[in-house]
Amino acid sequence: MKRIFASIMFVFMLFSITLSLSACSTENTAKADEIVIYNWADYIYDFEDDFKEYYKEVTGKNIKITYTTFDTNETMITKITKGDSKVDVICPSEYAIQKLMEMDYLVPLNYFSEDVSKYLDTSKLVGYEHYSQNLDNNIIEKIDAGFGNITCTKENGTSYSANMLDYMVPYMYGTLGILYNKEEFKRLGIFDKEIMNTANWGILFNDSGKRDKEGNIIPLSEELSGSILMKDSIRDSYAATLFYLMETGKLDNLTMEDGRQYTDLTASELINTVDDNIIELAKEALVEQKNELFGYEVDFGKDDLLIGNAMVDLAWSGDALYAVEESWNDDLNDGEGDYELGYYVPHTYGNIWFDGWVVPKTYNPKHETAVKLFINFLNTAEVSAANTLEIGYTSAVDNQVVLESEEARAILAEGYIVNAPEYLDQEVLDSFEGEYDFESWEEFEDYFFNSFGEMDDSNWRYPFEKIDDSENDYNRSINDLGMMRDFGDKNNDIVTMWNYARSVGVSALPIFAIVILVLGLAIAVIYLVYFISQKRAMSIKVSSLNKKE
Repeated sequence: MKRIFASIMFVFMLFSITLSLSACSTENTAKADEIVIYNWADYIYDFEDDFKEYYKEVTGKNIKITYTTFDTNETMITKITKGDSKVDVICPSEYAIQKLMEMDYLVPLNYFSEDVSKYLDTSKLVGYEHYSQNLDNNIIEKIDAGFGNITCTKENGTSYSANMLDYMVPYMYGTLGILYNKEEFKRLGIFDKEIMNTANWGILFNDSGKRDKEGNIIPLSEELSGSILMKDSIRDSYAATLFYLMETGKLDNLTMEDGRQYTDLTASELINTVDDNIIELAKEALVEQKNELFGYEVDFGKDDLLIGNAMVDLAWSGDALYAVEESWNDDLNDGEGDYELGYYVPHTYGNIWFDGWVVPKTYNPKHETAVKLFINFLNTAEVSAANTLEIGYTSAVDNQVVLESEEARAILAEGYIVNAPEYLDQEVLDSFEGEYDFESWEEFEDYFFNSFGEMDDSNWRYPFEKIDDSENDYNRSINDLGMMRDFGDKNNDIVTMWNYARSVGVSALPIFAIVILVLGLAIAVIYLVYFISQKRAMSIKVSSLNKKE
């Protein structure tokens, strides 16, 4: 009896404890604030614990984080505008932010206002610091110049003008350039500053930038033919093609619809030009380029270059830098080691892009404080360093802010295996087992913050930096880097042009043959299933008759 009573009491105690824990859990969940983040895949470091700690310190509350991802700006825009995705903060590219603003889908943030209270009510926060001053003024000015006057239209048809900087906070940025196999270029004799800076964007078209007596293209190298990859991206390929048309003189003496000469345009004006004439010229150049291509790619260009399928690829700077760092080969350079791949941004023109954080009008107003603290958190020096290390692209936080933070330097030193006892403790240094990628912080700093490309005298990671005492004309100015806007009403024309250029030379017969084969196999499988079922039915029927007999 005692055992039964004890068992009952034990079960009752367990039940009481479970109820208590459940109540506590419910209470804690109820007290926790929430945020729903919508971002590109693999586009932030493992931030959740750090942000929860930051949020707890500033608000005294816990935070529940829901993190979801998208693969294209178009997917994101569709979900936001159709109301299929209830998110609080998203990270689109510049032209997508423009598009959402034009459709009146975003709420103003006012992060850069001199009055912080316009961004966030800090009266209930503890020790809040506003980090807008941490952002690189170069990228701020560039955004202001390119997107300072956007016409937004409300649902009732009324319009208003807005500055993008009032609605977004820049996150990451990068350049468009050329990833190439440096070792193969050396073998071909074209790894040369003068040769590559004469070809420029023509490298993607196997065009040396020189012509024979008849005016025909002199290839950069016959062996490059069939070894060039183009990015399977309409906007990036369009920009690179227009740069190529400009630098090879194919736009000389041509007049735009508004009477201006194409050759008078800046890089930004050029890549945002979408009149019928230039679209047609781009189509012709892309069709002709197909004779030189290995194919189109989005994610596998690096692998194709490393295994020898291709030598050249149109690339984004972050992907390119990651690929270059992954291509280190100890056997190169007489055993001293070197990178097999290189990244090159032509000195003539270039494209700079950015992604930024915005808040859709469909966000949950109860999450406003969490959203704005999250954006501010991303602009700390330590988070900037962690993101740059993880993602490979350039943080919008000023590099000097990172350099002046001991915590940020320690993150980079550990991530890049730097022998830096001034920033790393002995336990971390011992974990490297004496094998360092950089023997000192000074060596790493020169590589990471100040290293300039071997071919174009420009910094890979921080394109606003330049060599002031360059002895040649290859010292690119920030004015030579353009930002692309949304194509607007001409977007369908650009898409049509791109689809045509990509499909030229692709025969429909193989596709038709595959379709016929698949249909034939399907019919055969259906017939086989029918035949087997009929045989089985007949067998059952015969068996049944035998039993009756």
